[in-house]
Amino acid sequence: MNNFDPMKQIEIDEIYRNTPLELIPWNIETPPAALVALVDSRIVTPCRAIDLGCGAGKYAVWLASRGFDVTGVDSAPTAIKRAKEHATKKGVKYTLRCHDTSCAL
Repeated sequence: MNNFDPMKQIEIDEIYRNTPLELIPWNIETPPAALVALVDSRIVTPCRAIDLGCGAGKYAVWLASRGFDVTGVDSAPTAIKRAKEHATKKGVKYTLRCHDTSCAL
């Protein structure tokens, strides 16, 4: 069963186009404490990683800055644009893709 709703994709992109990043509730600067602990303790070491629904790329940038080979994926083209800007500002490189992964579910 395919629950893909193209209107949701448009709505999310509109949020990224019209809302300052600091006002988007899921755009959190700091990665989850559990992820930080796993990386800092070296239980998880740099490897290939994918950030599905990466949004503005905060977590992907954090991982890339620690040596991970990250691919960030989001359905909102404006989120991807903002993620590229964030990566440039932070001086890290990672791969970004605009793709709606929900259509494959």
